Amino acid sequence: MLSELFHSAMHSSAQGFVGVGIIWIYFIAMLGAIVYRVVKGDHVHH
Repeated sequence: MLSELFHSAMHSSAQGFVGVGIIWIYFIAMLGAIVYRVVKGDHVHH
């Protein structure tokens, strides 16, 4: 799925390329937040 998104971005207009770039940034930020919370231990309630 991600490779198809990247491949489509390479063949799109400037607006499409920027939109896909924003999706990638959001995806990376979301993964970073998940990893941060797991490492920090916020998901565990005692």
